[in-house]
Amino acid sequence: MVASLSNTTEHFSQMGEQVEAEVQALLPTLEGTDPAGETYLQKVGRLQAARATAEETVLAEYQPPSDSPEPDEPEDWDEMSHDEQETWIRANVPAGEQQQEKLTDLDARRTNRMIGLGAGNDPTDREN
Repeated sequence: MVASLSNTTEHFSQMGEQVEAEVQALLPTLEGTDPAGETYLQKVGRLQAARATAEETVLAEYQPPSDSPEPDEPEDWDEMSHDEQETWIRANVPAGEQQQEKLTDLDARRTNRMIGLGAGNDPTDREN
């Protein structure tokens, strides 16, 4: 823990330098080359996106492990209906922020499926 460090300033300064070095090493791969016809603003956006991705990737390695492991979805998850998936989440993911995130993701996937099918083409509304 932090309390056990003899010099926290030095420790976190070195860690920050190490993280920055790893981000810098990853950047060229993520930035890629300048595509033909790329505008200045497109290049700025591409480089900023590459930096954000590099930072997210490197910082994820420094995150402490979660106290509550996320339960694995069942093997037949993709065959389950939206309601069955929601019921499974409520029964198997501890209530709180983690459960809410999973429910929000589930609703977003449902919305994306609906958009992909067309607003008026909900497959559950079809008559056979």
